[in-house]
Amino acid sequence: MEDGSNRRDGASESAEDGAAADAELVRLTIYADLQERKASGLQATVSQLQGALDSRVVIDRALGMLAERFDVPIPEAFELLRAAARDSRREVRAIAEEITTVREKTPVEIASALDRRS
Repeated sequence: MEDGSNRRDGASESAEDGAAADAELVRLTIYADLQERKASGLQATVSQLQGALDSRVVIDRALGMLAERFDVPIPEAFELLRAAARDSRREVRAIAEEITTVREKTPVEIASALDRRS
């Protein structure tokens, strides 16, 4: 018995349908894997941006404290912070955290950078 698609029996039709379903499953699996990798990459980017934002907040707070403590403009406070980090081979954020954590005393690196400036 023939139908309009020249198939002679239900077995070959079923095999073709099964192969098409398998091909679609493979295509969808590949697509899902690509989307998962894309989402993972975006999560990593978000984490990096959050870290940068957190650093920026700490550094800005430290700059404000230095500017007020030494009566200097913000750009000079940044140069002090940067010079202290460079001379002590520490990250700017580490010194900024120290400044904001230990509010009552100036870190040695900042005092040294300030002395060299004078």
